[in-house]
Amino acid sequence: MNNQNYLQSLSCKLYHYLSENVVGSENVVRYRRYFYKCFDESLNYGETKLISSGSKPEGLDLAGSDLDLMLLLDIIVDEQIENLKEKQLFFLDTENASPGFALIKEGNECDLRYTKGLDYSHAIIGHGFFLTNECMKEAPYQQCSRLMSFLKRNRSGLKFPEMFSIQGPSVSMSLFGCMEMDYVPCCLSRSWPTVAKKWLHRHRSHEWPSAELITMAIYEGVLLVPVGSKSDSKEENRLEWRLSFSLAEKLLVHSFNHCQLLCYALLKIFLREIINNENIFNKELCSYYMKTILFWILEEVDHSYWTKENLLRCFRLCIQRLHYFVWSFYIPNYFIPEHNMIEGRFSEHVQKQLEVYISKLLKGDIWKVLLSSMSLSDLRHNMCCISKPLHVISELEKTLMTTNIPYMAQFRFTAKKSLNFFIYRIQNEYFPTALKNIYTLALIELCKYKAISIKIRSVNSLHNSNKHYYSQYKQCLFHLLLNLNSDAVSGWLLLGTFFFSCQEYRKMTEVINLSEELLSRELYDLPFFDYTPTLKRIDSKALTNCRSFLKNLRHTFIKSYAFDKISDEEDSFIFDKDLILSFAALVCCGSPAVYLRYLTFLKLYKQNQIEKMMSSFLLLKEAFEKTIPQSHVLYGANCMNLINAQLLIGDEDYRTTARKYVLNLQSFGVTGM
Repeated sequence: MNNQNYLQSLSCKLYHYLSENVVGSENVVRYRRYFYKCFDESLNYGETKLISSGSKPEGLDLAGSDLDLMLLLDIIVDEQIENLKEKQLFFLDTENASPGFALIKEGNECDLRYTKGLDYSHAIIGHGFFLTNECMKEAPYQQCSRLMSFLKRNRSGLKFPEMFSIQGPSVSMSLFGCMEMDYVPCCLSRSWPTVAKKWLHRHRSHEWPSAELITMAIYEGVLLVPVGSKSDSKEENRLEWRLSFSLAEKLLVHSFNHCQLLCYALLKIFLREIINNENIFNKELCSYYMKTILFWILEEVDHSYWTKENLLRCFRLCIQRLHYFVWSFYIPNYFIPEHNMIEGRFSEHVQKQLEVYISKLLKGDIWKVLLSSMSLSDLRHNMCCISKPLHVISELEKTLMTTNIPYMAQFRFTAKKSLNFFIYRIQNEYFPTALKNIYTLALIELCKYKAISIKIRSVNSLHNSNKHYYSQYKQCLFHLLLNLNSDAVSGWLLLGTFFFSCQEYRKMTEVINLSEELLSRELYDLPFFDYTPTLKRIDSKALTNCRSFLKNLRHTFIKSYAFDKISDEEDSFIFDKDLILSFAALVCCGSPAVYLRYLTFLKLYKQNQIEKMMSSFLLLKEAFEKTIPQSHVLYGANCMNLINAQLLIGDEDYRTTARKYVLNLQSFGVTGM
């Protein structure tokens, strides 16, 4: 076999491997994007505007893929005075800023209602006041710090690691090392800045991006992120704001064919697992550079060349361009080429080493080096099968099982959304079925959080209080019944928890018996916190043969719930004193099998059925020992359930369970008890 045929054969094999085991098929990628479309719409309420950005919303969910949540501030800037309305009193100035950055100048007739608390600095430039980037960096961090103080105050027995840290212009949140997200405050410029207008009209030999795509990018606008350029002294310019084209970039990536997207994934794998493994480079190159290089190559290479047979050739073109950019010490921003993105990023010594390193890779066997990455290990050892089995999990269900959507409880204000908001989209005749199903899942999640946001704890003897209680009771029950469609078991367990809190033990018994029957089936775990199975971990055998996706969901999937008490005012049924430990403001149901036994134990304890209660306690311990949850968070929750039961019956062995719990948490930096 000659080299050309070998390369084409390897490209095809790599294409199929990435599609089935790493990135996902075209449909899986599309469904991920649907998730984040729904996610963005679910989070936006009133003046709160959040837009997801980064690799995940673009359709890539690789290990280490980032998720940026762009927090839009209630400030809109514009270069054109006639476009500004009463509330939009800020002007975009790119003439007096470094390439790729801008100044935000206060209007002449500033309305204090909209500028209260903003930090201004008087500048000789233009004889006016300019909005500094410092106050915008501090605001989200202060909000996160207040939340962290509340969590620490209500978990006095534990010493928690810092969940929030400032990373440049963003606030990074990490919950026990998982669910990492960056909150980036920014302003929106609806008008396309003059400094970037060359991008709109420059000659493109292969007509990518298309005129239609460019028009859509203009409509999306540009974001202004609170970070300035740095001088030779490394001091940041506090008056400058970096121009971010992330909204346009998302559109461009969504226009990729599957080969182009897989090439993008290979570039990210190559950077993270090959180049960044060389400590001498100090991880100075970032994935954004790789995306920029791919954009430049796509303008220059005909669309028809991007096929699965040419995947590795296209990848090599990108690495050759990376080598050229590093050699010239200049990576031009795709939208503003005058902006050298690596200026001042690293020393000339590191630049020379990097240039030599990439040059050697290109002269040698770069394919062998690429295949040495962890992400491609199965392909390297010929352990993968690229032919599709006859009976497989549907691609929407694969997406559901492998997409780690951020923990919605952190965005409790989504409960302010109306049911009609989602019903309208579910009934939209122009939406594809998969997108409607995803909006349906969001509606079910909304019902869950609406249920736990209702304050309902006990019946008072006064008539008016009873009337209020039953009104809240019906509302809560209505939302819980809709939530039964969320999966096979967990919705029922939540309903059982509700009946326990309302002291309706007969109804609770019926729900528990049904849940036990359902748990006897073989069910698939859905992602929870720190455990998200990859595509190659998914069992290929067929699920229950249901025509309806939601019916299949009810029959074959199982999930675990967690509820965090964000404020002292929260007083729903889920925060019953018997369901929450004294040192934690957290209710985490844990593994459904363990939580089912715990609910059964609590019911018998309340009914003072001592003999049955002790038998139930032994079953709880047995379930705890047998259940090996994939997630460390779930293991901790199982411990909490067992500890609660041990404390209620006076079992001194709770100390042993507590020690196991603490040892487990120590791996996440949580100590003490």
